[in-house]
Amino acid sequence: MKRYQNPSDVNLVKEPEVFYLLDNPFDRIVGVLGGVGQVGQAVNSDIDLITVTRKGLPKSVVYSICEVLGISMDRLSDLLHISHRTLQRKADDDLLGVSASEQLFEIAEMVSEGIDVFETLEDFRNWLHSRPYIFKGQQPLDFLDTRFGIQYVKNVLGRIAHGIPS
Repeated sequence: MKRYQNPSDVNLVKEPEVFYLLDNPFDRIVGVLGGVGQVGQAVNSDIDLITVTRKGLPKSVVYSICEVLGISMDRLSDLLHISHRTLQRKADDDLLGVSASEQLFEIAEMVSEGIDVFETLEDFRNWLHSRPYIFKGQQPLDFLDTRFGIQYVKNVLGRIAHGIPS
């Protein structure tokens, strides 16, 4: 089986099955965001991640994350605390702010973990839009608007991965 080591070899949003063949966690996170072509540079370390976050991700990654999460641009703008109109006005190559870029990386990391737990993007996406008891009537997706919420979803994913009722 061929393993892809370079995320620019594939567009993970269009080819999600290839996502599972990536060994490097940074490649997987960048893949969720649409690949190196979308992010603007390779990310192979925490320092690279910090550098890209400080520079800002291009608005074009918003389309990729919307597709991966199965949500509208309007819904994602709510999660990022950016007005939908402000997001619409940006050109695809305009850079997002540090906070939005950081949040998108954190969401992408959570998606990577979710796919590991549920084994397919579709199954993870279905769970993300469901209303598990542990989320008290809300969808896990509703918690992606803060760092604490993203961490909570990741903690629940960890519990599921270890067979702990959640």
